[in-house]
Amino acid sequence: MTKNKRWAIAVAFAATLLAAFIFGGCSPAATSTPTPEVKEIGFAHPELLVETDWLAGHLKDADLRVVDARKAEDYQAGHIPGTVSIPRDSTFDPAAPKGMAGQPEQIATLFGSKGIDEKVHVVVYDAGKDTAAARVFWTLEYYGHPRVSVLNGGFKKWQAEGREVTVEEPSFTAVTFTVSPAPAIFSTREEILADIGQADVVILDARSPAEYRGEDVRAKRGGHIPGAVNIDWVENFTAGDVPVLKSAAELAQLYEAAGVLRDKRIHAY
Repeated sequence: MTKNKRWAIAVAFAATLLAAFIFGGCSPAATSTPTPEVKEIGFAHPELLVETDWLAGHLKDADLRVVDARKAEDYQAGHIPGTVSIPRDSTFDPAAPKGMAGQPEQIATLFGSKGIDEKVHVVVYDAGKDTAAARVFWTLEYYGHPRVSVLNGGFKKWQAEGREVTVEEPSFTAVTFTVSPAPAIFSTREEILADIGQADVVILDARSPAEYRGEDVRAKRGGHIPGAVNIDWVENFTAGDVPVLKSAAELAQLYEAAGVLRDKRIHAY
C-alpha cells in the first residue's frame, strides 16, 4: 500500500470518507464542479470510489460483493439487489470500548460468512452522507482486503435515481477471509502523544466545530487533542438533496487551506 493510500484510508476512517486525500493526477473530477479558481485535478486512486451507474452495470458480476453497512432494520426495509448486510457496529469488538475494530477471528468469520475473501471486489454503501460505509471500508483495508470501494452517494442516491430496490436477502457460500492486519493505517495513542507538536505531523479532528471547541461534549472530557486542526466531516460532501463526495479539486483546496498536506504524517480522529 502506498504512502498516499495509507494517508487516505486514515482520513477516510475518521472523516468517514474514502477518498478525501487521494487526489492527484490530471483526470477530470466527476462529482461536482469546482469554483473557477480551483485547479482541476483528479483522484490518484479513483478505484476506491464507485458511482451508481458503474454499480448498476456490474451487480451480477461473480467477483463482486456489495455490502450494506446500514443498520439491519434499514437493510430489511429495502436494499440494493444482491447486497449482503454487514452493519457497521457488527465490525466492532464487543469486549472493547465502543468503536474499536473487531478482533481478527471475529472479522474473518463475519466477512467469510458473507462470501467475502480476497478474490472479490467489495463495494460498501450506507445511507449517503453518513459514516458507516467508510468505517467498514477502513476495517476491510486494515485487515488486508485488496479491493474495496465505497459507493458515492450511497443508498439515497441509488433511490433518487429510481433504481431497483428489493427486500430479498441473497446467500453466498462461506469462504475463508484471511486477515492480514496493516498497522501502518492505525494510529495508536502512543504514536499520537509522541507526534503532538511535531512540524511534519498534522492531527486532524473530523468532528463538529462545537465538539472541537468543547461545547458539545460526547466523551469523558470536551475539547480536542492539542494542536489538532478541525475539518467537520460533513464538509467533504456537496450540498443539495443527494449529497456526494466533493471533487478532488475542492477537497484539495479544503484540506490544504487547513495545513493538511501530502508531505505530512496524518493522524485523523
